[in-house]
Amino acid sequence: MPVAALDGLELYYEERGSGPPLLLVPGIPAIASDWAPLAERLSGARHVVAYDNRGSGRSSVTAGPYTTAQLAADAVTLLDSLGIDRADVFGASLGGMIAQEIALRWPERVERLVLGCTHCGTEHSPPMPRETGRAFALETDDWALRMRKLVGFAFAEGADPELLRRFIAKKSADVQDMAGYRAQIAAVLAHDTYDLLPQLDRPTLILTGDDDRVIPGASSEVLHERIPGSRLEVMPGAGHLFFVERPDDTVRLLEAFLSAEL
Repeated sequence: MPVAALDGLELYYEERGSGPPLLLVPGIPAIASDWAPLAERLSGARHVVAYDNRGSGRSSVTAGPYTTAQLAADAVTLLDSLGIDRADVFGASLGGMIAQEIALRWPERVERLVLGCTHCGTEHSPPMPRETGRAFALETDDWALRMRKLVGFAFAEGADPELLRRFIAKKSADVQDMAGYRAQIAAVLAHDTYDLLPQLDRPTLILTGDDDRVIPGASSEVLHERIPGSRLEVMPGAGHLFFVERPDDTVRLLEAFLSAEL
């Protein structure tokens, strides 16, 4: 099992392919294996690295609450341990918040930035739908029940029932430590990069679905307005996990952005 030991913290990671490095940064309650279908498609031309955030999957659970800056430092230290000086970075949801912090605090480590289904702070974004918030805050020790509640909001309405079934089965088996789960939620709630985003000078692609019922697509419009020269792509008929629902479209957009001349 590939694990990077980082000053008392162990981060589980997965590597695929060779070529220019691409770091995939997960959200909540995502882990490295959730990226596998996308990572496989991208690994033909890239060295793709996916990992489990502190507090999730097979990585260490440390005392919370966490911050997105802390989780970004973990990601940079992982790059150090793998000998990667500079990478393209794609973060989704919480991962997109972490990716913002990486690009703002360590711009020399980021080639290009992709922000998926994310925001720059709850005070500057439309609120999460009430029903979704209740699912995230559900008080239960039954992880499978939590996943059944959450997955219902992760995809667009009318999503393929077989896709939902498979995803619920996978995530129900990806049982996580509740302390780590809550510590990551605290990081989301405390995240705020709104004032700093105009300083972000990395080429940036912002992706969202037009039926995102976790972080509404209008949050991506705020990012687009605040990040100089950024590009916004909205996927019609896609929900929060657009890269799971629409992998072909996601790969097409990523490959075009990551391979374009600067």
